[in-house]
Amino acid sequence: MSTEEETLARTLLGAFRPEFAEREATSIHVAGLILDAVSAALPLTRHEPADAALAELELLAQDSDVYAWDGAPGWDVVLARGLAPHPPLPPGPPVLDGIGARGDRTQQRGELKRRAHAEAERLVALGRQSAQAASAGALVAAHASLLRLVGLSSAAPLLLLPEDPAAGAPPVPRTAELLREMDARGEAFSIAHEEWLARLLAQNPAAAAEPAFRTFYAGLSQALRVVPALRRFRDEAADGSLAQDAEALLGAVGTWQPVRWASLRRGVPSGWIEELCPDAPAAEPALRRLSRECALALDAFSRLWFATFVSLTGFSALAAVLTARCAGIVALWEELGGGAASR
Repeated sequence: MSTEEETLARTLLGAFRPEFAEREATSIHVAGLILDAVSAALPLTRHEPADAALAELELLAQDSDVYAWDGAPGWDVVLARGLAPHPPLPPGPPVLDGIGARGDRTQQRGELKRRAHAEAERLVALGRQSAQAASAGALVAAHASLLRLVGLSSAAPLLLLPEDPAAGAPPVPRTAELLREMDARGEAFSIAHEEWLARLLAQNPAAAAEPAFRTFYAGLSQALRVVPALRRFRDEAADGSLAQDAEALLGAVGTWQPVRWASLRRGVPSGWIEELCPDAPAAEPALRRLSRECALALDAFSRLWFATFVSLTGFSALAAVLTARCAGIVALWEELGGGAASR
């Protein structure tokens, strides 16, 4: 552990409850994560080329759940019983909403970079604030900011990589059918991995012929645990309350490892971004926004669940959008006080 990390970890101790048994291990883990995130984000604040910085931030997805087998217990546990009491925070900006408001791909790419620059400046400022005088609220704000940068970086290749002329059109959403099938299967839905893979391979010759697809699917299969959580978050937010358990959504972000199947990643036509990242209603209340973003995440997954002749580029694009949606949902949820019922 570097001197800088050790110093920050000591400062961060003030953000945790004194009785939180894992406070020291968690402060060390979070200190390293903040320093890595600020280091990766700094080039964006200087308006240097975004590609390398976003790629480095995307790698931090695997650490964003703040879990270590021999130390930190996971961010959902930290929120529930580790952080000192603090009031809800003002909601940060959406990750994907509105990037597709314009149909020109260059404008879409510019909007994504603009958001990444703004969020990087926010994260760097929060990192400095935490280093000077840590508080639970500042720590939550910094984690939410990191999640938004992870979400932006996971979606960035859709606009930064060369467009795949064979990407095809986005598959139609089939959320209502997905939810009916979930109801019919009950708890068995979350363990239908092998059946889903067999169906995808049987119905999609391109996927069956691509060796990297199975590696891609190994990470994607975790989404079966995420879908019931998204449904619960959507419904509870629509009823005016916050769901309490974000472990599955944090896991969806933490298991994002596109470096393992980089050969599948390509840019997509602007029509994909228009459809998957539409504009949001003006002056939308925070809970209504949370419910709507969960609905859009379910929409993205329904396209994957019923995928037939989707291109390999389409598969990876939908997975990236789902991951970015989950990152943005958790960021908004924790800012609103999600997970803090036991405080």
